[in-house]
Amino acid sequence: MGWIHEDSSSTHEAGFVAVFDDGTESRGQTAVDGVVHEIVGESGESRPSAEIVGWVLRCHCHSTFPAPSSWDDPDRWTRCPSESLEDLPRKRVFAPDDEIADITFRGDVVEAAQAVWMREHVLPHGCIDAIRRAATARRTAEDQLDEAVAVARRLGRSWTDIGRAAGMTRQSANERWRDRT
Repeated sequence: MGWIHEDSSSTHEAGFVAVFDDGTESRGQTAVDGVVHEIVGESGESRPSAEIVGWVLRCHCHSTFPAPSSWDDPDRWTRCPSESLEDLPRKRVFAPDDEIADITFRGDVVEAAQAVWMREHVLPHGCIDAIRRAATARRTAEDQLDEAVAVARRLGRSWTDIGRAAGMTRQSANERWRDRT
């Protein structure tokens, strides 16, 4: 697509998908008689890129949990008719007919789109992954702690020693682990 972000449990691939006035989305580009066209159908039908009215910012997400998914920016990026009307924070992009196929190479447009993508999708998605990783780590640590307490009890260590090592009172240690050891 266009940009990639990876973290410990997912890969995000994002970019613009060209849209026509009837809602049809581009599936790629080709050249017809030297003019850039957008591929719009399964069998290779195409339309001139000059007919593009905007873009959807889309991310394909590949993660270990949940299953792969996708995200679309709910606001379409709109093609505006003149440079003076361009307003990237409001997702209005000027693209003359002869440069419309190159919109993904404009640094200012890419920077604005990446900021939206990160703020609206990647970072929120990442915090859920962080919670999932922390919960897994906590379960692992709890299992390790339970096993260490069981070994300590088999070796005759007191609840006072175990409580002190675990950062709790003797009574709390005894109540927590007495039925597990």
